[in-house]
Amino acid sequence: MSDLPTFTQTPLYSVPPAMPKPTSHMSRRALFWSTITAVVLGIISVLLFLYGGSSFTESGVVLTIDGPTQASVGDEIVYKVNYQNKTKTTLRNVKLSFNYPQSSAIVKDGQIVTSNGNVQVVDEPDLEPGASKDEEFHSFLVGDKGNIKVAFAKLTFDAGDLKSKFEKSAQLSTTISDVPVALTLVGPPTSVSGQAVTYILDYRNQSGDDISDLQFVLTYPDGFKVTKVSPNATAGNTVWSLPIVKKDSGSRITIQGTLTGRQGESKAVNVTLQRNINGTYVDYEKTTVTTVISTPLLNINTTVNGSANYISHGGDILLYSIKYTNASNLTFSGLNLTVKLAGSMYDLSSLDTRGGFYDSSTGTINWNSTVVPDFNSLAPRATGTVVFSVKLKQTSGSGSGNTLVHATIALETENVPDTIDINKISVVDDIITKITSQPTFSQKMYYNDASFGSSGPMPPQVGKSTTFTIHWLVTNPGNALSNTKIVGTLPQGVTWKNVVSVGSGQTQPTFNKSNSQIVWNIGTLPYGIGTGGTLAYELIFQVAINPSSTQAGAFAPVLTNATFSGVDSFTQQNIVVNSSDLNTNSTVDRPGDGTIQ
Repeated sequence: MSDLPTFTQTPLYSVPPAMPKPTSHMSRRALFWSTITAVVLGIISVLLFLYGGSSFTESGVVLTIDGPTQASVGDEIVYKVNYQNKTKTTLRNVKLSFNYPQSSAIVKDGQIVTSNGNVQVVDEPDLEPGASKDEEFHSFLVGDKGNIKVAFAKLTFDAGDLKSKFEKSAQLSTTISDVPVALTLVGPPTSVSGQAVTYILDYRNQSGDDISDLQFVLTYPDGFKVTKVSPNATAGNTVWSLPIVKKDSGSRITIQGTLTGRQGESKAVNVTLQRNINGTYVDYEKTTVTTVISTPLLNINTTVNGSANYISHGGDILLYSIKYTNASNLTFSGLNLTVKLAGSMYDLSSLDTRGGFYDSSTGTINWNSTVVPDFNSLAPRATGTVVFSVKLKQTSGSGSGNTLVHATIALETENVPDTIDINKISVVDDIITKITSQPTFSQKMYYNDASFGSSGPMPPQVGKSTTFTIHWLVTNPGNALSNTKIVGTLPQGVTWKNVVSVGSGQTQPTFNKSNSQIVWNIGTLPYGIGTGGTLAYELIFQVAINPSSTQAGAFAPVLTNATFSGVDSFTQQNIVVNSSDLNTNSTVDRPGDGTIQ
């Protein structure tokens, strides 16, 4: 075996053939053409972007709303909406949605629209490049002075062949700067469940024109039961129709009832003033007042002159009696009683607080434990009384806003027992005292009247006729009166001349020959007549006297038993004002010449 030859084998490896190397000249040519191609493609892309059919810039679509930034309730508002396509792309499936301000009365083709909701939609299939469209939307704003009403427009569209949906929006805010009819709704801020409550709506036409075809619609909360309304409602104790409200005039609506609910519930009474426009009642103005149901641990009960419903007269002294009670099984300390007086008929110079401190800056009287010892520690079921008095002015000299006075009474403490999880214990009472209207009725008699002149001798002579001119003047600084009239009687020897003059819009008098009575049926006497720069109601008429020989040397009667009467529309009290009799010596221009010759 050792003699066999030895072989050494070397492994074999397969190596692929090498690729030929490109020459330097070929690399430069490829790079050159690649660069040229990229530049050309870039230029083409830019040109397509700038001038091509699918290029689009959203900022080139413009949407605007033009309209008033301030308006009065009752003004018809015109919103002008403009949208423009400033791009090079056709806008397709264009839709304009216009949202009217909340509670608006929408006007379309001159008619009130009530069935289309608060949104109006305009479809525009295409909007070509450079095209512009205008749309107008009309409405009446509804609300209260100071409310801000926002109109909103939205434009949706497709841009050329782009698959995305585009949207533009714009809005305009309009502030209600004035209301033609001023509304004031008063109600108790809090009430115990089941307690009687009163809501008073005061309205006044403060525009420069009469307003016709109005109606009030009241919406009551759940748990409110109406017991009495004044004046009577047109329908269901919820609707009051007002055929016309003359400028600078107004009245009141009073609603009494009971309010029940759970503790802490807010109960809102809503008032909507509507106007008939082209046969449809649309909302005109709105106001609301909220009463919170409370179940107090403390109770207070307030009376005026011994009554919760005292009806006062100008010059009355009002004695307020506030009875307080701890209705719980806890003892309360650090109590504080406040009374806020509201109403310009209070004669505050006569205020007797009986130890309380009056803060003239807030119109509030305050009693604490330094003057009421009970307030230092009020035992369970303990009770007591605080009194004060104030006189009413004789007359307000203005309109319905001053024919009541309003006291808000609050008893509270911040010393809350640990067993009660609140920060303050309080109870509020509210008492409104109506003030009966005090109209004035006066008579003036002239021999030589500035308008009618004179005839006959003065002093009067037996057997000869002398004519006198009599003026009846009526003012009413308080509540409106209904069934108003003046009646006077001509005594024997005095005749009716049938020469009369009354103010514009006032009724003519009548003369009844059978009883020699002059009757001037005024009807409704609005509040504020003869005050605040307004003219008094005036009737001017002439009578003639032919004295007899038995009247020589004396004054002869000319007019007797002149009486003004009416019904206060707010307090429902009968009002009677008597005037002194007139005789031949009652003339304004010839005093002392009335003795019959």
